[in-house]
Amino acid sequence: MQQLEAFYESTPKAVGFIERKITIPSHTLNLYGPPRSGKSWAVLDYLATIPKRKQIYIDLADLRVEKSSLAKEVQGFIDMHGIETVVIDHYDGSFPMPRSRQTILVTQAPYTENPMMPLLELPPLDFEEYLAFEKRPTHPEHSFSLYLRTGSLPAMAAVHESILTLRLHDHIRAIFPTDGERTLFRYASRFLGKPVTPNQLYTAMKREHRVSKDWLYKTIKSWEERRILRWLGKYGQPKAARRLLLYDFAMPASMYFEKSLMGQLYTIAARRLLRDRPDIAYTDLLDFYDPATKSAILLSPFANPQSAAAKVGGMIAEIDRLGVASVTILTISNSFAFHFDTMEVTAKPFFMWILEE
Repeated sequence: MQQLEAFYESTPKAVGFIERKITIPSHTLNLYGPPRSGKSWAVLDYLATIPKRKQIYIDLADLRVEKSSLAKEVQGFIDMHGIETVVIDHYDGSFPMPRSRQTILVTQAPYTENPMMPLLELPPLDFEEYLAFEKRPTHPEHSFSLYLRTGSLPAMAAVHESILTLRLHDHIRAIFPTDGERTLFRYASRFLGKPVTPNQLYTAMKREHRVSKDWLYKTIKSWEERRILRWLGKYGQPKAARRLLLYDFAMPASMYFEKSLMGQLYTIAARRLLRDRPDIAYTDLLDFYDPATKSAILLSPFANPQSAAAKVGGMIAEIDRLGVASVTILTISNSFAFHFDTMEVTAKPFFMWILEE
């Protein structure tokens, strides 16, 4: 029981933890989310509220752990010490979940072996959370510019700009440990925010690399389960190519010397919208369409009233067909509003829209 004694005697501290939007409840659950979204830090902060002798934190990613012996000993150890809260970080299903008053399994993909277990997702930082993490107090507009460059991983929030790319690449190597995964991530990054199918990714990748279609489809499925990758569908066309979204927007940008501002902005907007509007979709002309509210969102970073009116005018047939009642145009810094016939058109900066939503 030496390894369990070591975990019991020494729980890591979440030094400098900054509160997130989620709250860990006092019952058994599965805390899940994509790599490096802050799950370990959140659960360690929660453990700091529980008496030390009543809790144990077991990290299966610790290279010293011998899982087979731990599996045989863990339940007896919990019972012997009267432990009430058990946290198993990086849980991989290699042994049954132990019994205690509260057991917290920390994973990337949701744990589905126990369908009755409550799930709690911790996504990476949204812009509001980033403002709390940022250690360089500035105007929100400037902070949003920094957010675009540093991305949504908590560990990146305070990294100096001179080493941003170096640190982002360190994360990429850790999250995607094989050459094949890193190559696929590079190709996926090229399509950030754009309609694409897995088969199109395979076709593009196989031109320069030896790759199995089965492997590519299996890897994409794994990324979907781990919340690394998700899709945004086309309204009314379930078989059409979906827009590809990656959970962080700075890592994809770091894969090429030329930047994809639109891909980054699209990812940020999609993540924000999908949180509360699961039916959001795109159309041939509208970046986002919400059928529940009959509203549309367009990305036009450098729009002005004249260019916005022309853009909306070119979409009027589709707007009429869908019965769109309002259009929001997201810009980098411009704000204005006008009416197009009876429809309200409002333009506002990204940072303002995110903080209002």
